[in-house]
Amino acid sequence: MAVAVPIPDSTRDLFERPILCALSTINPDGRPHTVPVWCDFDGTHVRVNCPAATRKARNMTVGSNVTVLLIDQQSAFHWLEVMGHVAEIRDEAHGARDHINSLSQKYTGNPVYQGYGASNVNRLMYLIEPDTVHGR
Repeated sequence: MAVAVPIPDSTRDLFERPILCALSTINPDGRPHTVPVWCDFDGTHVRVNCPAATRKARNMTVGSNVTVLLIDQQSAFHWLEVMGHVAEIRDEAHGARDHINSLSQKYTGNPVYQGYGASNVNRLMYLIEPDTVHGR
């Protein structure tokens, strides 16, 4: 089993600020699907969270290749690309609801996620293990 590639210290600040992440997954027809999402970093994995019924969720299974890209809004030359794979998927019973609430605090200042549409949508948290990392 491969060891996760570390995120350079010089780019970790991008995860500490409310910078939208571009998440790219692969559709069943082989074409990329890229959407803006909230994200964070737990020291090993990039973590994203989404409703279980979305296209991005359907595209991500354990082992699926994904890419996340963060670009500093104040300096376009400060960015991070993480090419990796989904190492683990956690449901609400295993932290997905707590995770979306934590992301809500980071991105909106609200400690309880106020979702778009129905608030009782089943959430999933995806732990992405970095395989290749580029940034500056």
